[in-house]
Amino acid sequence: MQILKRALFSAHHHRVHVPRVERVARALAAQIGRASSLLDVGCGDGTVARDIAARVGVGAGRVAGVDVKVRPEVAIEVTAYDGEHLPFPAGAFEAVVISDVLHHCHDPRAVLREALRVAGRVVAIKDHFRLGPVSEKILLWMDIVGNAGPAVEVRGTYFSPREWAEMVAGAGGRITGIEWPLQIHDLPFRLVTQDRLQFAARVEHAGKEGA
Repeated sequence: MQILKRALFSAHHHRVHVPRVERVARALAAQIGRASSLLDVGCGDGTVARDIAARVGVGAGRVAGVDVKVRPEVAIEVTAYDGEHLPFPAGAFEAVVISDVLHHCHDPRAVLREALRVAGRVVAIKDHFRLGPVSEKILLWMDIVGNAGPAVEVRGTYFSPREWAEMVAGAGGRITGIEWPLQIHDLPFRLVTQDRLQFAARVEHAGKEGA
């Protein structure tokens, strides 16, 4: 059983995780543009943030991450935090990234509000849209499979496009850019995971003019 489990995790890593990192990083970098500093909230192993930083021109010393569970091997400097309050002053980073994290949070609006607080210019989000009960089950299945290795808690909380817009506004932001649908997975996986459930968005402070 352990041999089979390791084989499945290895196959998932090479056929799903590796291409996912590249595509998520590309999509988020496109929403950010150029940036001088970057924070990844819920950064995991830091590979997405490292790739984004290279794409947007951030120097190695100006990319950081936070996570509630710091992994033993990470690609960037990672600080442990409580999952809600970021240990940085307002405007500490030009860009903040939240990639497939908010649907895991106890209070996603509070997490987004904190991200906007420490972001000087932009918060880039990669996440999912819930488009009915069938899509909700698909998203839950993806979460369970994708987070089995790092043992991340799966809450199964997903938002419709309208709920996303309301949450962003409630956190003091506004959506100023979006890529949707977004291809993250290859065939045959994307037949199940569906591009229409994936999006990347740019969120700026409400009241500020878009770039």
